[in-house]
Amino acid sequence: MAVSVNRHGNLVLDFYCYAPNGGKIRCRESTRLPNNKANLKIARARMAIISNELKLGKFDYLRHFPEGSKAHLFREQPGQMSFGKFWEIWLSEKSLRATTREGWMSAYANYIGPSFGNALIQSIDESQVLSFRVRLEGKGLASSTINDKVMKPLRMCLLKAYKRGLISTYPCAEIKKLLETPEEVDPFSFEELQQLLAFAKDNYPYWYDLFVIWPRTGLRPGEIYGLKWPRIDYFNRKILVRETRTRRVDGPPKTPSSRRSVDMRPAVFEALKRQEARTKLVDPEGYVFLNEKKRPLGDEYMRQKVRHILSRADIRLRPPKQMRHTFATLHLAAGEQISWVSRMLGHANSKITWERYNRFVPNLTREDGSAFEEAMGRAEENLKAAQKG
Repeated sequence: MAVSVNRHGNLVLDFYCYAPNGGKIRCRESTRLPNNKANLKIARARMAIISNELKLGKFDYLRHFPEGSKAHLFREQPGQMSFGKFWEIWLSEKSLRATTREGWMSAYANYIGPSFGNALIQSIDESQVLSFRVRLEGKGLASSTINDKVMKPLRMCLLKAYKRGLISTYPCAEIKKLLETPEEVDPFSFEELQQLLAFAKDNYPYWYDLFVIWPRTGLRPGEIYGLKWPRIDYFNRKILVRETRTRRVDGPPKTPSSRRSVDMRPAVFEALKRQEARTKLVDPEGYVFLNEKKRPLGDEYMRQKVRHILSRADIRLRPPKQMRHTFATLHLAAGEQISWVSRMLGHANSKITWERYNRFVPNLTREDGSAFEEAMGRAEENLKAAQKG
């Protein structure tokens, strides 16, 4: 994309976009503005607007250039519709969770729209969809992300267009999902967890109690970020999981079984009491965990924060979601009953827990969380002995 000058000395907007037939075309549209410093500034600002619209899949050629050199390619014929226009109609008719709607809108803005937004929906075929998916793989997106976050809404939208008779064939009929590799379970060891707690207590006291609570509850990142003080039941020693926070939006838990009560053991009880001074005094009805600026937590912020603390503590880097895996693996390794661990995690059944974590399971005898505390105590003693030595 660039601003150039034509043979008449006028500024020209030079860019590529997709025509309704799916083909990529070059557009060189004259602004009819003479080439001078003031007009160059105007042309560049207009080019920036077009560039942004192209990235979001919202570029409307005819709105910008109703009499442009390529206008004939963008004028809809009777009975024809662009994919972008049908997407808007289809999405407006869908009843979705707020987090799902935001996720699909993001997928459209970043991936689907730039590739198919201006294309006539009748022109989209299997080869174009497959080529699109190959490009997503080339961007380094995980197979699960491609399948569930991008291809799923694209498939659903095209299927609805087929059922309504807008397209004669369903382009995704023979396209199978990408093979997904299981999410890597890479938990912290007892020794690493004790090292992290000791380091955080001395150097990052604001975050210390989060690291006490998280591996003792097994909450998903979104459940930690969305946890609010009214869900803390001190009397019954329970944490009530009723919300999750994803993409800065609060919504219901991931699955019906995710709506659960998590046991509040003594260490968690004491950590929550200390945490009150940080956030409950700010808003008794608000979030249990906020950042230092008293704003809600989010995925990107916590990835960076955890990465920074682990790096300074000289502990191998992992993303925050490994705290949940740490809860599962260390409790099972300590000898807790798999049925209890499964309930705390919010799995639909113990089979799910077993299939994911069975290699960490020794002789299972406990079902109250005490085995974990005993193992943490041994790890703490080993850490102190190593420091003395």
